[in-house]
Amino acid sequence: MDDAARTMIVLDASNSRFQLRAGALIRSHGHILIHRVVGDTFWVLPGGRVEFHEAGAETLAREIEEEIGCQATVGPLRFIIENFFELAGRRVHEVGFYYEAELLSALPFHETDIVHRIRDGAADLEFCWALPSRAALDRFNLQPMPLRDLIETMPDGVQHLVRRDMAAR
Repeated sequence: MDDAARTMIVLDASNSRFQLRAGALIRSHGHILIHRVVGDTFWVLPGGRVEFHEAGAETLAREIEEEIGCQATVGPLRFIIENFFELAGRRVHEVGFYYEAELLSALPFHETDIVHRIRDGAADLEFCWALPSRAALDRFNLQPMPLRDLIETMPDGVQHLVRRDMAAR
């Protein structure tokens, strides 16, 4: 789809927002890839907002290529999280689809350092590898919070959770 026809599935109404997001579970050396907007106090899984007429797996393939600069194989859907939270004074209702994914080109690996940076629109993103333990993901304030336990335990099948946290991030 050409850039002029691309529209993210986001609805703003008064002081509320709905958005549809897809995130990737990318692993290397026993770690999981996470990223944040520089300056944010929380981290998320790589991915982004789904666009109209785009499946969640297609979103991930596109976002990984745009943000990481390589192609990826997107695997099975693992988690669906309906997330209700407040961010910057706005109430947000986010539906997130989280898929297994594998990069077709290796991303640098380091246990503690930022391994990749990119400018994405008006935001500067930074990526790092984190141990897939609840304690490590707590230190990064990985959001949405249910991912911390899900990533640590990796239960079988597709997991669906609803998370209501109206305390600001």
